[in-house]
Amino acid sequence: MKNILIVCLLLTGLSLASPSSIGTNGLVNMPTAMSIKYKEFDLAANWRVVQNTSDGSRYQLNYISNLGIFDGVEAGFIGNNQKEGVFPHIKFYMMSDKTAYPLALAAGLTNLSSHSRSDLYLVMSKKFPNNFFGHFGFTSNIIASSIKANIMFGIEASLSPYMSIIGDLIGSESTWNLSTGFRLKLSEDFLLNAYLEDIASSTVDKATFTLGLSWHGLFQ
Repeated sequence: MKNILIVCLLLTGLSLASPSSIGTNGLVNMPTAMSIKYKEFDLAANWRVVQNTSDGSRYQLNYISNLGIFDGVEAGFIGNNQKEGVFPHIKFYMMSDKTAYPLALAAGLTNLSSHSRSDLYLVMSKKFPNNFFGHFGFTSNIIASSIKANIMFGIEASLSPYMSIIGDLIGSESTWNLSTGFRLKLSEDFLLNAYLEDIASSTVDKATFTLGLSWHGLFQ
């Protein structure tokens, strides 16, 4: 466990880690192998705008919470102001190395209480020189009638200690979801997050803009 904690510090030291739009810590729609440590927590609120040509703009407020319940285990939930409910998620930090540019591996489950979509994922995260992070993994809806794996690619580039650019690409064959965004460090504990999801979609119904605020803390 000590080695896992060391690599958590190496991976997150220059990365502006924050909850993704699916709840667990990650990029826009992609979880990463970066996990909050034991007794750490984060709270986030995301205001989402989904454009629709016939009905006008649809608005949604998501609320998110995560907690490091054990060394290498992150658990949390995501909910919204509509009627879909609150969905728990959990991430297991599985493997790491102690090099200057470590490679980490994590697995997890999202939307555990959903009746239509609960995803199992496996993801690797790698730190590179010049404050650059690369991520690669697989995800699949385990309660679908036909289980199909999607590939995930993600990047994060720290432009300064206070700002980073993120992006992820998720899909398979001819269906891909490309999303991007940035994170701005407002203080030691607060981040401003802005995401644009599915930017390559030909249908505006799927184009989503998210503006959020996240707070990172520690139970003493």
